[in-house]
Amino acid sequence: MIINSASPNEPPQGALGKFDFWFSKIENFLNAFSAIAIFAVMILGVTQVLSRKLLDLPIYGYIDFIEQGMVIFAFFGIAYCQRLGGHVRMDLFMAKFNGRTLYFFEALATLVGLFVITVLIDTSYLHFQRAFEYGDSTIDIGLPIWPAKLIIPVMFCFLWVRFAVQLVGFTRLFLYPNASIIAVPVIEDVETQARKEIEDALGEEAAAQAKFDETYRRKARKSGE
Repeated sequence: MIINSASPNEPPQGALGKFDFWFSKIENFLNAFSAIAIFAVMILGVTQVLSRKLLDLPIYGYIDFIEQGMVIFAFFGIAYCQRLGGHVRMDLFMAKFNGRTLYFFEALATLVGLFVITVLIDTSYLHFQRAFEYGDSTIDIGLPIWPAKLIIPVMFCFLWVRFAVQLVGFTRLFLYPNASIIAVPVIEDVETQARKEIEDALGEEAAAQAKFDETYRRKARKSGE
């Protein structure tokens, strides 16, 4: 199964929808910053290779810069990924449910994630505090480590907010199953996922043909039984 974002292009009605919309803007910005960091690391890596090979002049502190940069592109997009449902998860169990039952288990799983992130915020902040007080630095050029360690609890705070928003969203759907889906990821079945992938690659006509072929195969199997 695949999970896609249900966030609209315009703010929906209601406090939850509006908060989700504007908070998504922050997540998009952080994710874009993460992408820029990845590009910068790629440029730095190419420069390091060319400089070492052609000029025999490696970049001073290259490993230290890479270590610091990894924190940015590893954590800045974590809340954005949660909003899209992009993190690894097992859908074999969830796929068997729908309606209130599905929303109950989704809310329960989100609550567990919220608890885990709360613990991780506390422990990661303690690691930052320790690095700041002891003056930890990188091995090569002595860059201070505490800024990178501070990024982790801060980004976990954004993830905590995303979990909280999704918990409210799933709880709302559990209470009102027929309500519009707001601030939660939407699970797509395999057929819908395949149809969208075909449509993106080959166009709507190919997707319609694939849907027709799948319907024909189903009817053929039923008639064979």
